[in-house]
Amino acid sequence: MQGMNDLTQGPIMPTLMKLTLPIIATNFISTTYGLVDMIWVGRLGSGPVAAIGTASFFINLAIALSTMITIGTGIKVAFCMGSGQIEKAKSYMKNGFAMSILLGLLYMSLVLLTNNQLIGFFDLGSDEVERMARQFLMISIFGTVFSIVNTLFATLLNSMGNSKQPFQIFSVGLMVNIVLDPFLIFGWGSFEGWGVAGAATATLTANILVTALFIIKTRKSEIISNTSAWDIRQMKEVIRMGLPITIQRVTFTLISIVIAKIIVRFGADAIAVQKVGIQIESISYMTIGGLQGAIAAFFGQNYGARRLDRIGQGYRKALILTSIFGVIISLIFIAFPQQLFSLFLSDQTSLELGTDYMRIIGYSQLFMCMELMTVGAFNGIGQTHIPPIFSITFTALRIPLALILSEPFGLNGVWMSIALSSVFKGVILVFWFRRSLFKMNKQQINY
Repeated sequence: MQGMNDLTQGPIMPTLMKLTLPIIATNFISTTYGLVDMIWVGRLGSGPVAAIGTASFFINLAIALSTMITIGTGIKVAFCMGSGQIEKAKSYMKNGFAMSILLGLLYMSLVLLTNNQLIGFFDLGSDEVERMARQFLMISIFGTVFSIVNTLFATLLNSMGNSKQPFQIFSVGLMVNIVLDPFLIFGWGSFEGWGVAGAATATLTANILVTALFIIKTRKSEIISNTSAWDIRQMKEVIRMGLPITIQRVTFTLISIVIAKIIVRFGADAIAVQKVGIQIESISYMTIGGLQGAIAAFFGQNYGARRLDRIGQGYRKALILTSIFGVIISLIFIAFPQQLFSLFLSDQTSLELGTDYMRIIGYSQLFMCMELMTVGAFNGIGQTHIPPIFSITFTALRIPLALILSEPFGLNGVWMSIALSSVFKGVILVFWFRRSLFKMNKQQINY
């Protein structure tokens, strides 16, 4: 199959890095969409930032739901590639696209009908902020289908060992977003600009362009093939594989909404601070997310080929890389919190709150990176049900912890609850994967 790279042969570290670096770059680009929006919108004040932060919960929920299809399809395709079942891989791809488009359209319709209730839930205390939040959501939701399809394209190409093409395509989308953002937000000449609506429109335009480029550039790779779609059996397999991760991510988003409801008690500035903090934190999240995607593809093909030796070696090397990166990011967040946060919001209140956020979250970055990489390892061997068990348990723990710790520590208590849960998840998941790998090796030896 054109565009496929065999990940079951060759030296492990060069193979991993060759696959990882383009995924990291692609993730950085995807993250930069939000960062660019936040940098420009931040100049309008904390109100518009709070509006985007509030609306973004429901955009993120769409992406969380889509993992039921994108993750499951990617794992199945990697298994098929590793075992040489190319035609079966094409069928999984075709069904994945059919389900993704249907999901995107259904979710978009639901949000369009209930946007007033969704934004109203947060009780932001400002009619103007709520108006901007609804405006941003109504425009952004039209990009849901394109965002889901783009994620699936990237996941499939990664599963085939071709991580360069998504990077190239997303780079074009980023450049378009960078050019359109200041023009549509602030205007030019006689055009006055649309504020937060301009930011949403710029990102929507970039997403549409990225989808078009994926379709054009992958015609010869047979990702969109002529095989028959709507294979119910394959769809069930994909959903069964991806459902635990989807439950985890949807739960995470819902818990984040509850946490935001707690945060809003401290004012709209607090919500704005969390939104900006999440954008900065996404630098480490997306970097390790690149390694997570590479590990899932690498493990998937090697698991399909029954190369457990390469899986064990790959995990040890990936854990070392993850730990080095996590320590560096933790030190940066702890040592330079004010300098990082001042790139987005400069008013004194937001800067003080943001500095505390960055420093507290900094202590958990190493463990968050360990967690994310290990989730990719579990996904690669098809055990997608294990990470959600621990993730949901300890992420849900944030709610009572936030309520308890906010009493003596105020808003910082909420940030502490988030950091502590990340520490627990990172430690336990690494231990559990090593345990699972030991069992698999023992079973293979006995067999």
